[in-house]
Amino acid sequence: MINEINYIDFKPQVINKSFWGSKTYEDHSVIMERLNEWVRKNYNREIINIETLILPITANGSQTTNATKLNMHSGIVHMIQTIRVWYK
Repeated sequence: MINEINYIDFKPQVINKSFWGSKTYEDHSVIMERLNEWVRKNYNREIINIETLILPITANGSQTTNATKLNMHSGIVHMIQTIRVWYK
């Protein structure tokens, strides 16, 4: 039997996009609902760890809601919170 460690990311989905390119992402409570649904459907998996990651958004620098702006010397980078589940 091979024990293999995998992961799945639960990223906020875009729920609204304006004409000017700004985006609104779903709330963290909705992400937690999706995560809990995945756990219920995959009850036979062994969950090793659940962590929160702050990842950059690669969307041509457009304004976002529910995202953190990080002012770097090369410009503003938009970051968004993602939940990662490690499992066997």
